[in-house]
Amino acid sequence: MKLWVLLAWCCLLAKAAFGAFPNLHLQPVVLQQLHAPTCITNAGDGSGRLFVVDQAGQIWIIKAGMLMPEPFLDISSTASEPADRKVVPMFVDYSERGLLSLAFHPGYADPASPGYRRFYVNYTKPYQPDIDPPWPVQPPLPDCTTVVAEFRVSANDPDRADPTSERRLLMFVQPQRNHNGGGLVFDGAGLLYIGSGDGGGANDNNAGHTGGFEAIPATETTPAIPRPTDALGNGQDRTVLLGKILRIDPLDPDGEGPLEYGIPPSNPFVGEGGGVKEEIYAYGIRNPWGLTFDDGPGGTGRLFCADVGQGRIEEVNLIVSGGNYGWRYKEGRELPAFSSSAPQNPMPHPGGVLIDPIVEYGHPGMTGSSLPLLGLSITGGYVYRGTAIPALQGKYVFGDYGATRGGAGGRMMGLEETTVGSGEFVLTEALPILGGNPLSFRVMCLGRDEAGELYVGTKSTGEVLALENGLPNGGIYQIVAEPTNPPPVVLTAVKDNSIFSDTGMGGAELSNGLGSLWVGRTPTADGDHLRRGLLQFDLTGLPSGQRWSSAMLRLHLDEAAAAPAASRATTLHRVDTGWGEAGSFSAVGGAVAQAGDATWTQRLFSVSAPLFWDNPEGGGDYQEAISARFGLNQQTGSRGFQGPQLVKDVHDWQAMPGANHGWLIRSDEGAAGTVKRLASREESDPAKWPTLILVSANHFESWASRHFPNYRVGQWIAPDGDEDGDGLGNLLEYAYGLNPMQWQAEKGLETSVESGVAGVREVTTTFLRDAAATELRYRLERSGDGNGWTAIAESRNGAAAAAAGGAQILSETVVEGTVRRVSVKFSVGPEQSERSFVRLVVERQ
Repeated sequence: MKLWVLLAWCCLLAKAAFGAFPNLHLQPVVLQQLHAPTCITNAGDGSGRLFVVDQAGQIWIIKAGMLMPEPFLDISSTASEPADRKVVPMFVDYSERGLLSLAFHPGYADPASPGYRRFYVNYTKPYQPDIDPPWPVQPPLPDCTTVVAEFRVSANDPDRADPTSERRLLMFVQPQRNHNGGGLVFDGAGLLYIGSGDGGGANDNNAGHTGGFEAIPATETTPAIPRPTDALGNGQDRTVLLGKILRIDPLDPDGEGPLEYGIPPSNPFVGEGGGVKEEIYAYGIRNPWGLTFDDGPGGTGRLFCADVGQGRIEEVNLIVSGGNYGWRYKEGRELPAFSSSAPQNPMPHPGGVLIDPIVEYGHPGMTGSSLPLLGLSITGGYVYRGTAIPALQGKYVFGDYGATRGGAGGRMMGLEETTVGSGEFVLTEALPILGGNPLSFRVMCLGRDEAGELYVGTKSTGEVLALENGLPNGGIYQIVAEPTNPPPVVLTAVKDNSIFSDTGMGGAELSNGLGSLWVGRTPTADGDHLRRGLLQFDLTGLPSGQRWSSAMLRLHLDEAAAAPAASRATTLHRVDTGWGEAGSFSAVGGAVAQAGDATWTQRLFSVSAPLFWDNPEGGGDYQEAISARFGLNQQTGSRGFQGPQLVKDVHDWQAMPGANHGWLIRSDEGAAGTVKRLASREESDPAKWPTLILVSANHFESWASRHFPNYRVGQWIAPDGDEDGDGLGNLLEYAYGLNPMQWQAEKGLETSVESGVAGVREVTTTFLRDAAATELRYRLERSGDGNGWTAIAESRNGAAAAAAGGAQILSETVVEGTVRRVSVKFSVGPEQSERSFVRLVVERQ
């Protein structure tokens, strides 16, 4: 009897009562591999894949928790497609253009559906003049053109789209470079909803906005002509597609044109005439950023739209057929004064009912309003209908791009309806997120997987292609319940100190070892008055070899300069040499340094035997690499600095405790007025102390970060890759608890045969499994011909193996740590084939 041993792998990818939001954590999924995520969605095909849109023009797939190495679709300006079929070029600057969203047809996975294998994108391309409506001949020319297009997935590879399959449904010009909207979402009937911004500029009355034009400066012979203040604007003009929520049937109705899509007969303005666009579903929209249905299990089916405000108010609306949401006549519930000299809005009321938002909030620094001042640009989200966080059921989770103009500082918020259907919502201004909220990065988008779990797309700087420490700074996080098993490790600073570039009377060096931490540049313009903070944590008590998925430094802002520059970025940097904290104290700034204090020039102050910083200009010995950043504004309270470099610092210090000299805190020192006062560990309220919060990495993250040099969170590790050449792919190395960089003589699957009575053969097979790899499914299978397979043992979620198909578990013994050896016995009768096969299938669930 011949027994063939085969190794195989495959990589697969509740409603609560009204009440407070649960404690949450943003768990890193993919970091340092994306530039600017604008959309996160799923195909609804049972694959478990996440699709992430990167603003520069690529769509990427996250599969089994890893970002695949090749994009699903690439229509960036550097792609090999024709120039006319690529997004506008992206650079190292801020932009609202690019590849903005993705939506899969509800019939994407159904071969019987006309939407089979079809998906849709919204992007901006360079201005194309030959489309309807025509643009006036006189300048200025429009900035770009919006394209809503259909693509199909490759017939041979579900992880690659066919870039040549593009069919353009809608194209319309964008007068300016901002307010492109871009959201796409399907309803259950297969109708596609499109969020369209008002075309950009400000006040919806520039050139290309109905009734508006660019201000005309005065000449020697003619007076200046200001922009009109009574213009209708695109938001209220139903003869244009800008400033609207559109609804179409994206499938080509006859394949012959003139339309590449169908207009649902139930659209509210069908047949109205007068040039009114029948694609319009709702209007009076400024810049929709986040368009989603509450369509999960138990959902209400309502359409939520987050609309980015002008200069004062951000809002969330419930979109209804034919609804007018008021822009540009009103912003939120306010009537904005579009002319600085006008005491009230000079635009006439557009008529009819104007629908108010279900919630609104104001911009930091706004006056004359009782609204909470929370952010500058709303990022729409989802009503949670997943099962992993029962206390989040039915709540709308959304965010804000950034509470400060000069740095990061996005915010996560939530809404809950007091009674379903009441239309009355309660706003939670800051979700209880581990490490602090506002956040240390911008909130670009939210997304949802097939199970209804939510994700956040982030970016730590505003520029699309900007790098941080030489790598892209976009990220994907999953919203999960705050971990309890094991709980986060919370450490308090063991020392902290402020250092000052200016000196006291008689040239005395200044320090503040026992007082507040001061960072930044004072409001004076002489460039001499800089303050920096130093702090250190004792990591010696951490478990040996422990790996972390998140490291968050929580600081409390007590006060900031009144100047607008105070909102510029504050950054952390790893310190290279030891420094001191002695007894200096000042309640308002610097005190005369005492022996052992850190000062601007000395790391350990002494009059007789000074120990200077190596930095000849003073101010500390630190690395230029940014460990984390935050845009601290004048709003006091706790802030959480976090990022992958912060995690790396902790890992490095665990491996080399002698290199742990803590972090230096800097503010943007290129402008006056960035000085801030942070609470130190001597603060009377322990809740304000500098705190380091560490969240344990999961088993796969720990394995990957130990064995793969320069591993980035969510980086693709090929399941069948074989770095050590031992014939075991990476997934099997992980499943067996092995080192993928070290050749293994044992292949993890062994079989022996013994003769039994009456020609029966007793087959014993042993395999290895790692009980800590709880996301894996191990399945031992047998076959008589190598075609049909029958399971004879299985282990899921780290549980002990269970027998099936008449087999017997002989034993399961500890090999080392969490690795187990499982022995399985089955019989082969004389009537069965002389050849038999056995294989172990390992799947990531």
